[in-house]
Amino acid sequence: MYTNHHAHTYFSDGIGTPQEYVAQALAEGFTQYGFSDHAPIPLRDMGSMKLAELAEYSQVIGELKQAYADRIHLYKSLEVDYIPGVMNVDSPHILEANLDYTIGAVHYVDYLPDGQPWSFQRPNPVFEQGINTIFGGSTRRMVERYYTLVREMVTAHPPDVVAHLDRIKRRNLNGRYWDEHTDWYVAAVEETLEAIAGASCIMEVNTRGIYLDETEATYPTDWIVARAHTRGIRLQVNSDAHRREHISGGFREAYDVLRDIGVEQVHLYDGAKFSTQALDASKASNA
Repeated sequence: MYTNHHAHTYFSDGIGTPQEYVAQALAEGFTQYGFSDHAPIPLRDMGSMKLAELAEYSQVIGELKQAYADRIHLYKSLEVDYIPGVMNVDSPHILEANLDYTIGAVHYVDYLPDGQPWSFQRPNPVFEQGINTIFGGSTRRMVERYYTLVREMVTAHPPDVVAHLDRIKRRNLNGRYWDEHTDWYVAAVEETLEAIAGASCIMEVNTRGIYLDETEATYPTDWIVARAHTRGIRLQVNSDAHRREHISGGFREAYDVLRDIGVEQVHLYDGAKFSTQALDASKASNA
């Protein structure tokens, strides 16, 4: 499936211009491509895109959509952080951006003692500092808080697409910090899937962990994808590319996962809404 709804450029933390990503998408035979750079975070203008840059981002993507309208369907989105009391997909600057669709994510889980939002993606010593100072050394409390925030996001401010659901596992290589099959973890995931289903959000199967060798599985991993499918949660595969050479990275593995668990269709944006697209086994295996 030569489509991608989640990607970044130099407007946030990606490398390369939007034009370069379009050229790569055309070279690889993509039919749809969505830009979703990280949205500006108003808190002290924190984040990789500044609020003052949002208008230029919108203008550039708009111009590309017109210039390539006869060759590829391009879409304008943002990956919007859910930070309670700070930002969500219903924040004024997000609504004013006139996006085609929204991608919602949780990257920050509460605050360090100095008042800085703590990102679980940061390497040590920051990762363990957050666990120790915010959660009293309890990895379980940290993980459960993450999933609580995801549930808050989809319940109170649901995005169209939920990004990389179990991204919290990024630093948990080989179960270093917790067992991802223990009862409490599975319960947190199940409760979150129930909330996603209730909000009718699409859940992406994110391939970034595969092509960067962060994990051996997608975000979320295959057992979570299977349980989401059982609940009727709509799915799509995205690469979360931050370099143009990664726009289809990990697609073969992701579509193999979908086919193995019996998924027969994905949900893609068609310019007005998200509609179904049947999986083509031959395309999936060669993507």
